[in-house]
Formats: sequence, C-alpha cells, structure tokens
Amino acid sequence: MLLHDRASSFSNAESYHLFTNTVLQTETAAVARSAPFAFIRRLRPRWMLLIVCALFVLQVLPYLSYRWVTDESWYAGPGLSLALGEGLKDPAIGPNDIENHIDARPPGTALVIAAAFKTLGIGQVAARLGSVLAGLFTVLLTYLLARRWLGEHIALFAGLLIGTDNLLILSSRTARPEAFTILFVLLSLLLVDRYYQSSLSVLAAAAGLGAAIGTMFHITLLGYIVSSVLLLFWIDYSNGKFPLRGVALYSAGFACGLVPYAVWVFTTPRGVEGFRAEFLSRAATASLLAKFLQEGRRYSDVLGLHLLPGHLLGSLPIRLPIPLFLLFSGWVLWRLRARWFYLALVLTVPSLLWFIYTVNKSSRYFTLLSPVTALVVAAAIAATLHHRQLHRLMMVGALMVIIAQFAANITLLAAARKANYNVLASELLNTVPDGEAVYGTITFWLAFHDRPYISYERTWPLDAEKQFHVRYFIAGDRMMRLGDDRDSFYEELNQQMKDIEARSDVVRNIEDPYYGNLSVYRVHR
Repeated sequence: MLLHDRASSFSNAESYHLFTNTVLQTETAAVARSAPFAFIRRLRPRWMLLIVCALFVLQVLPYLSYRWVTDESWYAGPGLSLALGEGLKDPAIGPNDIENHIDARPPGTALVIAAAFKTLGIGQVAARLGSVLAGLFTVLLTYLLARRWLGEHIALFAGLLIGTDNLLILSSRTARPEAFTILFVLLSLLLVDRYYQSSLSVLAAAAGLGAAIGTMFHITLLGYIVSSVLLLFWIDYSNGKFPLRGVALYSAGFACGLVPYAVWVFTTPRGVEGFRAEFLSRAATASLLAKFLQEGRRYSDVLGLHLLPGHLLGSLPIRLPIPLFLLFSGWVLWRLRARWFYLALVLTVPSLLWFIYTVNKSSRYFTLLSPVTALVVAAAIAATLHHRQLHRLMMVGALMVIIAQFAANITLLAAARKANYNVLASELLNTVPDGEAVYGTITFWLAFHDRPYISYERTWPLDAEKQFHVRYFIAGDRMMRLGDDRDSFYEELNQQMKDIEARSDVVRNIEDPYYGNLSVYRVHR
C-alpha cells in the first residue's frame, strides 16, 4: 500500500502484505489503548461508517432545491437537450454562440443529468442528485481507504474530515462535475495502489481508464494523471521492473477511455469547431503569467476572504486556521513519516500547478484535493501515536477542523433558505406570457426551460433584441447589479441594458433576498 513505509528488503507482494498487517495491528492496538480514543474505541466499523454517512447526508440534503446558481444551468442545459433527444448542446445559450449548436465540453455531467431528468423529471433536485451520490461515494471511499491504510479508528477522523469538507459539501449540493471527478480520481488511485501490491497489468490499465472517465467530467484531474504516472514509474523502478511498464499500461487505458469522446468530436457536425472554441480558443484568452497572477482569486476563497460583510471584516481570512492546520499536518509527516509526506506532495503539487493554467479561477477546483487533505491529517494522527502530546494535539486540532467545517456548512444551509428558486421561478413565469422569448442571466434559464431563453453571459442585450426579437428582459440580478470590478463585461452589459430600459415598460418588480431586486421589462414594439 502506498501510505506505508517498508524496508528495502520487502520488495515482493508477500512480504509487503505481511508488513502491512503488522503495522495495522500494532497501530490499532495503540489506538485502543489511547485515552483520547476512549469515546470511540468501542464503536464497531459499521457504526463508524454510519456516522460518517449520516453526517454527510445531514449537510447535503436539506434545501436541495434552493440556491440554484449560474454554473448549474450551464451544465443542466446540455443535460436537458440530451434528455429531449436533441443532442449535446446548450439551449440556455443564444444561437450566436457555438455552444447553442454543440457543447464540446466533457459530457459526463450532462449525461448524468440527462438520465436524472428522464427518470425523475426536470428540476433542481433531479439535476443535483448525481452530485449527491458521487459526493457520498467519495466520502465512503475516503473512509475505506483510510481504514485500509491507517486503521479503523483513525479512519473515523478521515471520514469526518472529508464528510464535513466545505468544498465537497458545496460541490455535492450543486449540479457541477467536481464530485464526479474526484470520485473517479480516487478509484483510479485505488487501482494504482492495487498495482503496487500485485503488479497485475490489468490494474494499471484500469487505473488509466478510470482517469479517462473522470476526464469526461472535467479536465481538472489532469494533474492527478501526472501524479499517477510518477507513482507508477516509482513502483516499477523500486520493484526492479521496467520503469515505464505501468506508465505504458496506464497510458493505454487512458487513451482507450478517450476514444468515444474523440470519435464523437470528429464525427459530429461542428464538433471540431466546438472543441477548438472550448479548449483552445478559451485557453488562449490570457497568457500564462496573467493566469498565474489571477490565481490568488482561487486562494482568497479558501482562506475565507470576503465572506464577512463590510470592508474591514471582509478582509479577514476567517478560514486561515484550517489550511494552517493542514500545513502543520504535512510538517508532522515530514518529520515522522517522510515517505508519506513525499507521497502527499506527489498527489497535490501537479494539480496545484495545473490549476494555474486553467482559465476558471474557481475555488471549487480544490474539491479535487479534499480526500488527500483528509488522508494527510489522518496520517499525521497515525504517525504521532507514539508521541503522546503531539498525538493529542493532532486529534484536538482535527476535531476543531471538523467542528469548524460543520458549523460553516450549517451556516450556509441557513443562508440557503433565503434562496427559494421555485418561488422566484413561479413569479417570473407568471410575469412573462407563454411563447415569449426571455433574456436574462443563465441562472433563470431552468425556470424557462420550455420557452425560448437567451442568456446574457454569451449574447449582448441589443443583439438579443435586434437579431432574435426578444421583448422581455430580466434585469437587476445580483451579478448584473454588482458585476465584477476585474471584468469590463458587466460594465458593457449594464450600459446596453440602460438602452433597453429606456425603450421599455416595467412589467413587474420582484424583490428576492438572494437573487436580487429584479425588474422585468417589455420592449416597445
């Protein structure tokens, strides 16, 4: 197993298994005698697993139809198009954009949402159900891996850490690809670990196939592909085998997994054009230096900046203790279990470097590292079993992180009550006559999914009016009103909307505590 140190003489699988069992038995016995573990040492594994799963579900399921956000419509649109048999395209985008004709993004999320829409009907809960299940399986797999590698009592810490992880909870409550992506990353890494034990060729190839499936949800996992290649090279080299054996098998499995997508791109009308627009043109919109300088936006959310109201309070990094404790856990591993520390570096650094290249600076990409961070903290707890004071410090710190994450998730749930999407959707539908085309943020597309809808994210208001004859415009949503001071897009958008409003009547004003004070305009004929 990858997390366990082993002497150089343990080079074959039989010796490896013997060493692993000895380590686990010794550490489990030490845990059972550890006073701080007295409150859980009588818990059976099935109860530990039940606690972890129940805690996760408690944070994910409440208000699951609330707080529908922009990115979710961007993934649900192609899902609905597939469910209706109209191909992989985005009906939420205007005809002026290539995505309205073909959506060449990895299709995994759209396929899952399409299946949910066909089975359960069209709605927020159906669109999000796949993410809920993927998040739950991610928690289960992280717990099971920790129990296998570190022992069942320490696995409880790993399970609670991942089961309350703010980013995983958020991703599991939204119709986005992160929960699916990290699930297949974990499955792929588990297969790499199995290859480490047995050297079976099929396992390395299957690991590559699992990574390819994960890529079909989002390309953010490409950093993990580098990690897996490095691990496979080291595994074969340390076992005295041809160093590129596992790498070649993994690459073959990965390539096979991408074949269906490649065939679809090259055989579908405008498929190559869509691929270029999504992966080549968009990636070239900024230089690597510019992307690097913008990376701070991703980390500001992780640190908790701008989460509190007001300029002074908003500048406080309220989540700083959590990443600091993670860094401290890494330092503990470096001092006590150097091999575990270097393994953690191999699993995280390539992804962090890959994130720099990506155009989207969303903090949600860090969801892909959530299982690794949970395992790092759990491994640090295991590494300190024979250092009593440090061991207690690690356990107390881990418990504080779990409590802080859980409290933050409950706070977000309470805030989600203000974002009742169904109520707002009903009011918007009652305002716009049937059959009329509507223009507004893509967030409101789901409310109008059975009507012509054009999102301002890809079509200017004046173009919507003149080219596509839209008469009804929804203005005043949060993004349109607040915008982004780093993006001139909203400045131009609001300028054109002023022109539209000057030639329109206000049909209705709708005040919503989350989505904003909306105004529905009808352009004069």
